[in-house]
Parts: sequence; C-alpha cells; structure tokens
Amino acid sequence: MSENKNVVIIGGGVIGCSIAYHLGKKGITSLILERESIGARASGKAWGMFTYPPLHLVGEKVKGNLMYMPPGESTANFLDIYWSGYYRMAEIAQDIKEIGGMDIEYSENEWTHIVYTLDEEQLFKTLSSFLKSQGFVGFEWIPASELRRIFPNIDPSVRGGVNCPEHQVETYKYTLGLAQAAEKMGAEVKQGEAVGFGTKGDKITSVKLASGAEIKADKVVIAMGPWSGQGSSWLGKRIPIQLNMEECLRLEGPKNYPLHTIHAEVVITPKVNGNIILGRTAFPDLKDDFDARLSEEQKTFLLDGAMKTMPDLEEAKVIEHRGDLQAWAPGPAYHKPVLGPLPGWENCYVATRFGTTGIQASPGAGKFMADLIAGGKVPHRLRRLFDYLSPARAL
Repeated sequence: MSENKNVVIIGGGVIGCSIAYHLGKKGITSLILERESIGARASGKAWGMFTYPPLHLVGEKVKGNLMYMPPGESTANFLDIYWSGYYRMAEIAQDIKEIGGMDIEYSENEWTHIVYTLDEEQLFKTLSSFLKSQGFVGFEWIPASELRRIFPNIDPSVRGGVNCPEHQVETYKYTLGLAQAAEKMGAEVKQGEAVGFGTKGDKITSVKLASGAEIKADKVVIAMGPWSGQGSSWLGKRIPIQLNMEECLRLEGPKNYPLHTIHAEVVITPKVNGNIILGRTAFPDLKDDFDARLSEEQKTFLLDGAMKTMPDLEEAKVIEHRGDLQAWAPGPAYHKPVLGPLPGWENCYVATRFGTTGIQASPGAGKFMADLIAGGKVPHRLRRLFDYLSPARAL
C-alpha cells in the first residue's frame, strides 16, 4: 500500500467517487466526505449517457445547444476526458460489478440527432463530414426512411439524422458502485458537512466539520459540484461557478421499445431496464441561488416534446420527475471543467464544473486526478489538458 492514506475527497458525487475508485486502483486509500449520501444530488439523477466524444465538437458550434461554447473556447482541449470514459466504461462496469458487487446497467446502443429542416440537415451533414475527414469515423447520416423502419410512428416531419454509438449506465447505481468498489480497496465513506480547513503555511492539515470534529488530511480534493466555489473560498480562492437546474423524467416505456436514443429538443433515452429518460437539450436555466425545486412547467415541456417526436410515448407512465443543480463555467455559462491543483496551496486539488457532462467525464476525470495525486505532479501526457482546465485560469 502507498503511504498516501489521508486523501480526503469532499463530495460524494460521481466525480469524487471516481477519484476514490481510481486512487484505490493505485493502492492509495482515501476518505469520501459527503454531507448527505453517495449520489444524493445531481449524480444520482442524471441521464447517464456516454455519447460519442466528437459530438461535443459538433454541439459547441450550435447556439442554443447544451454543448455550445463561446468563441475562443473548445472541448478539443480536453476531449481526452470524454474518450477515457467512452473507451473504458465496459471495463469499469465489469470491475465495479466484480469488486463492488453493483450492476450499473451498462449498455451499448445507438444515438441519433434528428433534424426537421433542410438547413439543419445541411449543417449536420457538413459537420459530420468534416469530423469524418479528421478521422472521427463513428458518424453516419440516417435518412428518414431508415428511422421510420426503427420507429414506425416517429414524427413524419423528421428529415433524418446523424447517427453514432452511445453507451449508458444507471447513474445512481454507477455512482454508488464506484464508492463501493473504492471501499473494497480501502477507502472510507463518512457522512459529515465540511465547513472549513485547518492550515499550516501553504498546506491543509485537516478538514473541519460542522459537528466540530476535524479530519486529518495529507491531501484534499474539492469535488463539491455547485458548492465547490464555497469550498475553495475557505482557502481564499473562490472558483467562479454558474448554477443551472437540470430536470428529467423517468418513464415506464412501451414493451420492446428500441434501445436507441433520439436527440431532438427533448432527448428520449431508453434504458436496458425498460425505462425511458426524457431530458432537455436547450440552453440551461441559469440561477443565482441554490433552490433545487422541480418545475411542473419543465415536466410538461418534456412530455409534450417527447410525444411530438414519438407519439407512441403517449401511453407511457411517468415514474419519477427528478433533477438537481449543476455547476457550469460562468458568463455565458458553458462546459469548461476546473481540474487540478488549487494555486497557493501545496496539497489541495479541485475537480468541478462539469455542467451536464459529469457522468461522461467521470472516468477520465477520476483517472487523471488519481494520476496527478499519486505522482505529485502533472503527467507529461496531460500537461496541456491540466493547463487548460487549471483552477489558476478560472480564478
């Protein structure tokens, strides 16, 4: 076992649990500190999709899309995070089952972004052709006739769509499975609310709890999602975060519904357990407070949008309306994580601000952070990525 036994990870969401899991694979024990329970917030309520990574490059060019990024920014600078999860998820799912005893309902299926207008068709054909020319060969155009063979009752105004592979997990089971596998490898999960740090010079010596107790720490990871700005502020370095409230619906789907995700204004994502997740693809509902109440307006929007695309879903039963706060990059909000050492502090790291891509980014973020923590410095192969996502750039 490594001597690094006191890595304290604040946050029991998917990013924190992935870091603990990947540290455990290196023989490094950690403690996950969570004020509620593992996967209690957004990580346990997400859609659970691992889309073909170059789709982020397509989405960032489309204004109003969840993946849109402002001029001068591009996910190309950290696409390796998404590739890591995309290629490793089958192995991780098996590992979680063998070590942690959790079936995370992993599946591999297809994803199609459908279009309704000639302009959209030309745009996505052009973008997919460009990406194919760059070596990303997972895309193909599916004509409307092929979509109707798979979905006979799909909206007749659909012109076709761009198709690519997709992987899925059940997000709560995935997050909990990472934590359980980490525990089997020596990690500890502790319930408690962090309220500050004990420090000496430029080092953190402990994490202070609301109960008055302190946890000694050799190294600390702030993986508190939307609350990471608050956590970093205890060290005089508030990471700027834009809050978003993201909601989705879980339906009991029709029998033999195809395991094929349809991406329109509402994403329709069938699961291996027979459920269907409905999620929104429009730009986020930005917030200035931590109010996480669900909206009947969003529920209606999701149902109406899904039934417009797939009238067969009219008889589907709503099982759960769920959602929670996400942490985005601010002004205008977009997907640019913060990953790496917190400047001014020798033994503090930050992993946050993954927006709506936390599940997909979690295997890569966990692996890269574990490599950084274990080695004590940024691995050469990841220097560009960590430089681009550095907390120093965000402050």
